[in-house]
Amino acid sequence: MEKKLALATLVVLILISSFSLNAAAFTKEHADFSIVYDDFEIPLKTFSIFVMPREGIEIYIAEKDRGQKYIIELSGKKFENTKSFKWQAPAKSGHYPVKIKKKGSRGSGSEINLNVFVLHPAEKKNGQYLDGFKIGYYPKITADKQKYYSKPVGFLKIEESLLNLNLTPHFTMEQFVTRQSTKFPQYIVLQESLLLKLEYFLEEVNKAGYKADTFGIVSVYRSPYFNKKLGNNTNFSRHLFGDAADIYIDNTGNQWMDDLNEDGKSNIYDSNILFELAVKFDQNEKFSQLQGGLSSYNGNGVRGPFLHIDSRGFHVTW
Repeated sequence: MEKKLALATLVVLILISSFSLNAAAFTKEHADFSIVYDDFEIPLKTFSIFVMPREGIEIYIAEKDRGQKYIIELSGKKFENTKSFKWQAPAKSGHYPVKIKKKGSRGSGSEINLNVFVLHPAEKKNGQYLDGFKIGYYPKITADKQKYYSKPVGFLKIEESLLNLNLTPHFTMEQFVTRQSTKFPQYIVLQESLLLKLEYFLEEVNKAGYKADTFGIVSVYRSPYFNKKLGNNTNFSRHLFGDAADIYIDNTGNQWMDDLNEDGKSNIYDSNILFELAVKFDQNEKFSQLQGGLSSYNGNGVRGPFLHIDSRGFHVTW
């Protein structure tokens, strides 16, 4: 009897230990302070912004975190301020790491690593191509669409050497590679609002009890050329404008949606779980800036079920 009791106790302890490890596997990766860029408050330890050559950049310290000095490190130099930092982006397109940290503080939460990407101007396209990568032509933006659509003025260059770079704490550059080509470089459009939404939504999914260290991604950016090649009829897919992603949870690593409702199948009922969580996300006032389109899709034999999300600025489902 004592042996059975001891064994039962051991099993319970193992289960508790296993649950604790799984529960602790995901961390939010927030800094001890937030910065503000383009009206978005950003608390993440790692983030990325996209600017044009010689564009003026201004990063504010969130109002609630002011009252002490912060240091910014860029181009091998350090500057101090209590409120904001202003500088001009380099003339040359590329990746420029920047670090902002609390003066006198230590620990991983005391700094924010900011990837500043200087984009390749759209005007450098040669017809449908930019540096050999086929983009095609963007549709004319009529007056009734100008509030929510604008032609990209620049493109982010994805080089093979940058694939392992974290754009945010839980998403790397590799996850934003297009399916259009296996060659590099590639050129995409990516908006900061989408990066924020992916990170915040990932946090909410984990909070709801669905473990995910990141999302599997079916598609993010699609060039007008590739979008038509896939047979999509719309000229105004949010994927063309860099603020949409088709995502799923894949803890097994098989590039297929996990069985979230544990019915032994991977189907639209699993993507519907993410859909319902995404609706709640968009309805949360905290994330009102990141509202967008939502739709749940079933698998088709080539790829599994997934959720479409975007950050167009208003909530809509289909």
